[in-house]
Amino acid sequence: MNRIVFSQEGEIRPAAVVGVGLVLSAVAFAINTLIANAAPPALGAPGEVSQFGFAKVVLATVPAVLGNALGFYMSYRSHHPRALVKFFAPAAGFYVAFMAIPLWGLISGGTLTAFAVGSALNTVAVAVAVPALLALRPGPEFAPEPVPDHAGELLAETAVK
Repeated sequence: MNRIVFSQEGEIRPAAVVGVGLVLSAVAFAINTLIANAAPPALGAPGEVSQFGFAKVVLATVPAVLGNALGFYMSYRSHHPRALVKFFAPAAGFYVAFMAIPLWGLISGGTLTAFAVGSALNTVAVAVAVPALLALRPGPEFAPEPVPDHAGELLAETAVK
């Protein structure tokens, strides 16, 4: 699956990373729209649905997902043993940065429901982006070893020991 983003030579394809980021943004936006519409009434505050309109859901979703896609591109554009660490640091930074917005709203007099929904929107955006991007990272290319002609005998000898 990592051949979507990486060429046969192992070079990262920037356009593919942007495409994956946009698809992940659409998925996270759809999930977040459902959360923004269903969570306030479920938490007992039906009047707060209007606080989470289209613009707020987009601002809670798209920058977090595309920021993680940018972090993925920046960390894997050259092969480095610490590329995974270089990806997780910006991912954690984006998560903390976007969690500061609902926390600031709670501190400045917002409701607990608004904080819970805002936190859920940010968490879902990161939870959709990071695992999907990690699935695209290059892994070691292991060629399967040839099976010996007498594999059954070797298995039987191993079972007896």
